[in-house]
Amino acid sequence: MLVTRSRVVSGMAALVAAALVLYLWPREEPGVKDAVTRRIIAMTRAAEEKDVGGVMDSVSERFKTTDGWSRQDVHRILAAQVLRGQWVRIFTTDIEVHEVTPTQAEFQARFIFGRSQADKLEDLARDSVMSAYSIEGIFEKEADGEWRVMKAKQRQLDPSELL
Repeated sequence: MLVTRSRVVSGMAALVAAALVLYLWPREEPGVKDAVTRRIIAMTRAAEEKDVGGVMDSVSERFKTTDGWSRQDVHRILAAQVLRGQWVRIFTTDIEVHEVTPTQAEFQARFIFGRSQADKLEDLARDSVMSAYSIEGIFEKEADGEWRVMKAKQRQLDPSELL
């Protein structure tokens, strides 16, 4: 078989066309539970990376807590907590998400914060100052298609509640 310039060009064009089809193929959107769970995990990772802006991208401009905190209040508190200290490890456990409507979900999760290099939750208590919170609230899918926290309330957990 003779390889000619036209065959090479045709083969490359076919590969580009196949790649374009795969790239533009419609993807199924994740369900409400998966979308919100992914968002919670992404927020946790952003906080660990000290990316306060990355966390706040998932908090709505209309955000309010049951204590009356606004989005700006949460931003200030988060910045103070995440940016101080040398290491921050955050473990998210017991994530529960319940679809209320296709654009709204209730969630509850436990967040365990530690100033440590621990890679596993079991190691965190051994060599860290830690605190833990249960946070529950509501995520809504906003007009831009992104899921963001609209309401939340937090409760500090006693260490005995972590066992």
